[in-house]
Amino acid sequence: MFAAHLSAFELQPLPDGASTILRMLAAQTPNWAEIALVAARDPALSLALLLADPLHPGELQDGLNAALRRRLERIGTDLLRAWLLGLGHVGNSPDETPDAALLRAECALHLAIEAEYPRPDEAYLAGLWFGLPRSAGWVAGRRPTLPTLVADCGLPASLADALELEDADPVAGGAMHPLLTLLAAARRLAGADWQERIDEAAGLTGLESGSVVALRTDVGYILSGHAAYPSPPGFPGTGAACPTLRLADDPYRYAGMLGLLTAAFVDLDAATIRDRLAIACPLFGLHTPPVLLGCGEDGRLRPLLGAAAASPDLLIGELRLRLDDETSCIALGARSEQPCSHLGDGGPPGRSVADWQVARWLGQPGFHVIPLGGAGDTSVALVATASAQALDSELRWRYAALLGAAARALRSHARQRDAIAEREAALHRRFRDHVRRIAHEASNPLTVLKTRIDMLALERPGDSTLQDEMSLLNAELDRIDKLLRSAAELPVETSEMRSCRVPELLLDMRTLYGEPLFGSRQIQLELRAARDVPPAAIPASALKQVLLNLLRNASEALQPGQRLVVSVLPLVNVDGRNCLEIRFVDNGPGLPVERAQDPLSPRPSAKGAEHQGLGLAVVREILAQWGGTLLCRTQAGAGTSFQIFVPLEQSA
Repeated sequence: MFAAHLSAFELQPLPDGASTILRMLAAQTPNWAEIALVAARDPALSLALLLADPLHPGELQDGLNAALRRRLERIGTDLLRAWLLGLGHVGNSPDETPDAALLRAECALHLAIEAEYPRPDEAYLAGLWFGLPRSAGWVAGRRPTLPTLVADCGLPASLADALELEDADPVAGGAMHPLLTLLAAARRLAGADWQERIDEAAGLTGLESGSVVALRTDVGYILSGHAAYPSPPGFPGTGAACPTLRLADDPYRYAGMLGLLTAAFVDLDAATIRDRLAIACPLFGLHTPPVLLGCGEDGRLRPLLGAAAASPDLLIGELRLRLDDETSCIALGARSEQPCSHLGDGGPPGRSVADWQVARWLGQPGFHVIPLGGAGDTSVALVATASAQALDSELRWRYAALLGAAARALRSHARQRDAIAEREAALHRRFRDHVRRIAHEASNPLTVLKTRIDMLALERPGDSTLQDEMSLLNAELDRIDKLLRSAAELPVETSEMRSCRVPELLLDMRTLYGEPLFGSRQIQLELRAARDVPPAAIPASALKQVLLNLLRNASEALQPGQRLVVSVLPLVNVDGRNCLEIRFVDNGPGLPVERAQDPLSPRPSAKGAEHQGLGLAVVREILAQWGGTLLCRTQAGAGTSFQIFVPLEQSA
């Protein structure tokens, strides 16, 4: 639940401070630290920000300015502008001058520092807010208790005690919390007769009188030499006048606020919209979280803000309330685009059981239905209420402007998300159809090849070497057929073993690829492997793809008469892991200069149209997936070597 007291708090920020913030927000990149400094000097503005987003435990350890800055940045430029434009009520000026509150706050802060109070920013807030609880700026009959007000800001009860106690006398009152005495001393130093009350302040804080005099002098110098709200050069003073017209009667503020609220939520994702609305609602007086409902194409009203477990939004979504419901005032407000209300008497349901349930879920006797329609959308906001009194027209407009901007942004984001999902689904369908056609067309030559291989094997049944080679070729053709048929499907977990024996795999690959890649080109391929090489912790299919890429690259780079040696070393320790090393060494021309600078990254290939320059990048990616490493050494005219380090099965 939001703090219930901000909607009763009508004191606006200090006019000069609000004008200063608006000027700062006009910068291309607002200086949030400076804006937070202005907010920290304003009693009403600092209180409003902390009521809207209470302090977290220990947050003041970073300083009040840092805490306010986080809240201001969360609100954002446009929303902050809209809020400041929307404030302004006739006849509710502060009861004391801004300088008086700031002087008292600075005195309290410096006294706390000198007295080594562990949380000096609490003393500053006590001095700044001391006059607010007694101010005439509260709506009649809705003034909160001080403990509740302070607790809703996330501050300790001792601060409420300090604000409530008119004076502190340690002799008459006995022991008391140091925050009370600090504020009492600060009030004495902030008065016109502060020089006559130095001893009182010293007695309250336990400081030396000379130290208190020096402290008060320093504070006076700081405040007199550094204007709280400096105007830019050539900029006229803003004066202290408040807006004299209600928002609904001021077309310039009305239009400006509406445009800024729209801009505050545009082009944001749903999570950011929800977060920004969470802090905006209490600032605009919504003391309980509203429920936003939008009508779908099926005529049902659904929550727009998401539906957390056990939340009113979830339960309201489960009502399956329809726009054409003739009994519910929620449906009536959405259909007619006119505000209406439901207020129960605590008894049994009336005409609409749905409305009776919604009021109970919102935790109040009733709720207001505020239409938020616009741009063809049918949306409403449900705002809980404990009063049968209709919403003031200006307050209702503020609620509708804020919540309508958020609702439109949410629906726009949902439409964009659905459109993107539809486009992606269409692309996936086209891709799958394309791959299926390729797989179907490829099956014909594969069938011819398999048939011819079978015929060759039948012609020479006694040639065991040929039979083995034909079997390997058949297995490879089956694998190609399987890959083509599965290319259009989403990847699934396979039951392939997560380890393999590298020497045996290399021998099979030499049998299959040695002649077409090397022998036919008069390039020598030599395999060397130690005995009893343990299994490598990588599936055979993954390592096969790695080795085939390197074999193909070598066969294309080497000239007749040159040589490639592939060695397998059983035990190498890499960064504390036992690995198997596979080494490719050739005596070819070496990599081109431009390629040698970064051989493992994808880049256009100079080998021709059939080569995409992705082979080594794919090799590195596959090895990284299984914890492997690839190293490359090359020298022009002297050859190239690749070293593959793959974890052993027992160390994976």
